[in-house]
Amino acid sequence: MKKPLFVDINIKRLGDFVDNHQKIQKDLDDGSPVFSSVEFSINGACNRRCHFCPRVVKEDYPNIYKSLEMECYSALINDLQKIEYKGRISFSGFCEPLLTKNLHEYISIARSRFPDIAIEIVSNGDPLLGKNGKNKLKKLFESGLNNIRISLYDGPEQRPYFEKLKKNLELNDDQFIIRNRYLKPDQSYGMTISNRAGSVNLKNEVFELKPLSEPLKQTCYYPFYKVLIDYDGSVMMCSNDWKKERIMGNIFQDSLINIWTNNLFLNTRKKLINCDRNHRPCNVCDVEGILNGKSAFDKWNSFISK
Repeated sequence: MKKPLFVDINIKRLGDFVDNHQKIQKDLDDGSPVFSSVEFSINGACNRRCHFCPRVVKEDYPNIYKSLEMECYSALINDLQKIEYKGRISFSGFCEPLLTKNLHEYISIARSRFPDIAIEIVSNGDPLLGKNGKNKLKKLFESGLNNIRISLYDGPEQRPYFEKLKKNLELNDDQFIIRNRYLKPDQSYGMTISNRAGSVNLKNEVFELKPLSEPLKQTCYYPFYKVLIDYDGSVMMCSNDWKKERIMGNIFQDSLINIWTNNLFLNTRKKLINCDRNHRPCNVCDVEGILNGKSAFDKWNSFISK
């Protein structure tokens, strides 16, 4: 069964951002291109178990109610300031970021160092339900949040609450984005569906998700423009690596810049430049990986070819 390809409009938005960022971001001292997106999986938990998400298997993905240590996070933000980072910071990853109750403090620290960069959240919106939802969201924006993307998984009946919340705080369409993730399988549930680097097993009447038996013979741009930092400080090769099979380093032990340019990352990029996915977790991954980020890929390709 062929996997349907619903392309989220956010993919183009991010792609345009990466292209623009690569034009304005100063390279590192050795000439290495800088990532355009730093994503934090700020805690180890989610309140949902969606059937198209790896977290549906509780035994493999227990909820760990722990957040990235603030001291380490602050040091990383300082490192980004040293390289005059002009990209984006997002809170998403393998968790529900709003379960970190002091998330506004993380946002405030980043905003204090970077008055102009984009700071974003991807959430299922559940922690904003109830009488304190408005105040929680208001505090996030007052702390420096640019936008939040709310994914609705239950049905259209969820929408009026969030539309009202948006209106009450006078947020515009760029600041508060509602995404319909409750659509039918023939619409890929309203998302660009994938097997999350072989972490999802799902079969329905329309398509089947499972680890690939043979690797795709094509490149992937993720490790060229994006870095994901887990709540325990691990720097992941890719935000689709839910099994955390390829950890490139840890910010408790080394700087993000050193990790981004280390041999593990460099060798992975060399393989992907040659369309070689025959290594974990890429060999079982069905993610296209070329929907955005080509500008970063091209810069790395030129740098490595020198």
